[in-house]
Amino acid sequence: MAQISVARALARLLENMGTEIMFGVNGHGNWALLDALVHETTIRGVAARAEDQAVQMADGYWRMRRGGPLPIVTTSVGPGNMNIVPAIATAFYESIGLVVLAGAGATHWFDRGGMEEAYRNGPEDWVAVLKPITKKSFLVTRPDTAIDMFLRAYHTALSGRPGPVVIQVPFDIQNTLISDVLPDPTPWMSWHPPAPDPAGVKDAIAIIAAAQRPMIVVGSGIHNARAWDELVAFAEATGIPVGTTATGKGAFPEKHRLSVGCIGRAGTGHGNGAARRSDVVIGIGTHFTDIDTGGWTLFDIPARTRLIHLDIDSTELGRAYPAAVALTADAKLGLTALTVAARASGVSERKDWLKEIGGERDTWLKSVEPQRKSDIAPLHYARICSDTADVVAEKNPQMPILFDTGHLLSFAPPFMTTSSRYIAHNGFFHRMGWSASAIIGASIAQGNGQALALIGDGSFIMGGTAVATAVEQDLPIVWVVFNNRSFQIERELMFRLYGREAMCDYRKKGSKELWNPDMCKWAEAMGAAAIHVEKAADYAPALRRALDARTPTVIDVDVSLDIEGYRSIWYPYPTDFNKTWTPGPLPAGSAAPPKK
Repeated sequence: MAQISVARALARLLENMGTEIMFGVNGHGNWALLDALVHETTIRGVAARAEDQAVQMADGYWRMRRGGPLPIVTTSVGPGNMNIVPAIATAFYESIGLVVLAGAGATHWFDRGGMEEAYRNGPEDWVAVLKPITKKSFLVTRPDTAIDMFLRAYHTALSGRPGPVVIQVPFDIQNTLISDVLPDPTPWMSWHPPAPDPAGVKDAIAIIAAAQRPMIVVGSGIHNARAWDELVAFAEATGIPVGTTATGKGAFPEKHRLSVGCIGRAGTGHGNGAARRSDVVIGIGTHFTDIDTGGWTLFDIPARTRLIHLDIDSTELGRAYPAAVALTADAKLGLTALTVAARASGVSERKDWLKEIGGERDTWLKSVEPQRKSDIAPLHYARICSDTADVVAEKNPQMPILFDTGHLLSFAPPFMTTSSRYIAHNGFFHRMGWSASAIIGASIAQGNGQALALIGDGSFIMGGTAVATAVEQDLPIVWVVFNNRSFQIERELMFRLYGREAMCDYRKKGSKELWNPDMCKWAEAMGAAAIHVEKAADYAPALRRALDARTPTVIDVDVSLDIEGYRSIWYPYPTDFNKTWTPGPLPAGSAAPPKK
């Protein structure tokens, strides 16, 4: 029996598992892992410029595939490892499957306080930082059990509600020899998702059959289950309208007759109208966040509306609203069971309900037409989002689109109509700059294909160095930077609460003019092409040119600081600790924006 190092064993095993991609940053703690992965396998290695970007690249890759083989990330020790914390938190709360192989110093020196050891509360205790924000995080303690520990962790990341796992491997263990006879990884790469309880399905269908104004609300759970076709089948079998959350955007075709678009704080008028008037809501793969429900003011559950809630994670059932029927199930299997039962029960569409929603759709579309077609300069967010959707549908309808947080969250959900399911938004943890690097993983997952990121200037400054990696990898990615030299969404709401902003606007000392670095020069310095847009009529042609060029390109767009965020629901954040807060509909007349 021959021997092999733990690092080479892990690399060989990952290759046997069909691993396609590894994102990483070099540091002395992961040398053996990097040496084995880069030189001993055919796995594609992408050298990121920062550890958090490596995780976010893996995040974007997962969002395009939603299944194994998992993307792998490798990081070093100390601050290199610590840099992944916010990106890992994003992956955890947004159900992103990936594996991080992190380095550590030699076990011989543990608890001596050597360079970059997290030692004061225990020998090399860095993984303790990650336990609240991972599905599993641990330190490998023996070379002869390293492979078994890895396989169990891999299965954890992939099965059930997917999520990140972090495995820290000390440097001496990476280099220690073990048997080269490796286990068959197949059992650890597959799993059977849970189906819903038949009795619960029967109860759900009885409620749906009696409903007059039912509505389906879906989140990212549809994407993770790859239940797109099953969702369409259930909606068409029952004739029930479908609304998505911002993270569920693209899960249902937005041009389908049963689509009401996104709901929530920046939802469509007809989507939110349907939500308010619905008597039964079928929630699938969503936990009804404040963004999705207008601070829990959109639905009147359980008073006037009954909830049927289906999710693979039972801890999310009933988190925001009590459910009349709670089903722990995979979205694909759950929808299939509901569709079969609905057809058997003769559930059919409510024509009056759909006609009512259709009328409200026409009214809303007419009301927002001036925003979608606005010619103002600097540009209107709604115009950019609308034009982006049109150009993508024309040039490459299946192109991945990632949109960042900030003021974009007020405009992309309602105004950027999607032509494919390959759209993603970091819609729970809202980490600024996420899309700048996540789009690289999305492009790679689509065969190094065209991909588009919409991102604010503040987010781009935080994460835009990822452009250098895209240039190195020769990826046809376009970043559209919404440039207003301010944190606009924070600015707007601070003015409403306090009548002034604090640390939102950026200026050179002594100047009244807002200022940013020159985004085009920055992009060009990293090897990308750059286009500056000042007029609305120039944006769509600029996007077409950038896509046709098929080279990394940054489009720097001047956007108006005077445009208030689109809000379908205005709701107050609780500001008085002594006031009692309860969820429920807003009082009549309170849907208008609060006065400054």
